[in-house]
Amino acid sequence: MADRHPAPADPSGLVLRDFRMADVEAVAGFETAIAVKSFADEAVTDPAHYRKKLTKLIKYGGDWTKVAERDGRLVGWVWVAPRQNFITGDTYADFRSMYVDGERAGATAAIALLRAVLDHCREAGYTRIVGRTASSNDAMRALYRLAGFEEKHIVYEMDIAPGTGSGTTSRDLG
Repeated sequence: MADRHPAPADPSGLVLRDFRMADVEAVAGFETAIAVKSFADEAVTDPAHYRKKLTKLIKYGGDWTKVAERDGRLVGWVWVAPRQNFITGDTYADFRSMYVDGERAGATAAIALLRAVLDHCREAGYTRIVGRTASSNDAMRALYRLAGFEEKHIVYEMDIAPGTGSGTTSRDLG
């Protein structure tokens, strides 16, 4: 259901509202910034990739998305997708994306968006929320901790392609 009369989320004038087609270009920029922060040199930085993905998101619906505006300008966004564990049947939230323009919105917007995510997930009856971030993303990790999220999984990677510089071999492990 569309937000016909979005209300300020806090006294600073921040407004949360539904994500819509007119927001795709700005949010594609947000997603590009997230990719760079999370994946550095391996980031997908082609805005066309994100425009296509976000347009499909709007077209097919089903996921919960909000943008944050201040003075008519987008300063943040969140995306939550419903998921179901095929073994247990429990329905949970996949916290897919969150971006806040630190210069224009800062912590106020981050807290407002996170509160909106938590409220939505409770209202939807999800059993849990699963979110991910790069180990180098200290701001998001701090926000997760502030909300009470617990770190559950750590992913390790090692480049093994020729010329990547990894000196470890199976022989080195004894």
